[in-house]
Amino acid sequence: MGLHAEHRALVGHLLVWRAPLLAGVLAVGAVLPAAAYCRLGLALGFDVSASVDHREYRLMMQGTAAALMDPQVQAAVFSGPPVALTAFVWAGAREQAIAAYWRQIDTPQDLAEFADRLASFPRPDGDPLRTWGGRTGVGGAMAAAGQLLDQTPDCDALTLDLAGDGPSNDGPDAVPLPGVTVNALAVGGDLPLDHDGAVDGLSLWYAERVIQGPGAFVLIADGFEDFARAMQQKLLRELRPILLGDLGR
Repeated sequence: MGLHAEHRALVGHLLVWRAPLLAGVLAVGAVLPAAAYCRLGLALGFDVSASVDHREYRLMMQGTAAALMDPQVQAAVFSGPPVALTAFVWAGAREQAIAAYWRQIDTPQDLAEFADRLASFPRPDGDPLRTWGGRTGVGGAMAAAGQLLDQTPDCDALTLDLAGDGPSNDGPDAVPLPGVTVNALAVGGDLPLDHDGAVDGLSLWYAERVIQGPGAFVLIADGFEDFARAMQQKLLRELRPILLGDLGR
């Protein structure tokens, strides 16, 4: 039985994800399976703050599902030992919800089911969460992701993949995640930012304040209509084995 089946009860509904609550829910509601070897544990985090409308949300989640099913991405997924995937959505510093709990991807069916889960995951603006405040808490999302990454199978490497369309305005800009590579996908990446002290462009803001770890990078989506293409390119870079010539770039 895969991770997805063992945690169906946990991820079958939206889960309000605050630091003390997450640990308590997992301790009471589920028993994590024995660790399984994988080459990469990849957490996907999606911005659902007020600047992302329902159409843009669908483009983001369905675009990610399409990127996961792209033949080149599938080839990268199955190019070596298994990878493990999880996904969550985030807005304000204390607003995160699990979209799909950890699943080790052993077969094309595993990958297709994970992609389907993302494509159909409802935006968290109704029961049981009620309407979120809708601010943008990048550092809070990273802190929550750190807890989720602590629950991976036994993976050689850990990566957090954050996608967003604006800088943090709720809580810290970022938090350190030792041992984790943090990459970013900046939607509308070089549009000027409209708050005091900002660098010129979201992609540069992510590059200066958020990304961290070996080989960390920022990619740009030119709007949500370009999200699927950008995510496909991002996943290829994260999933393909690192070549010696790529080190230090």
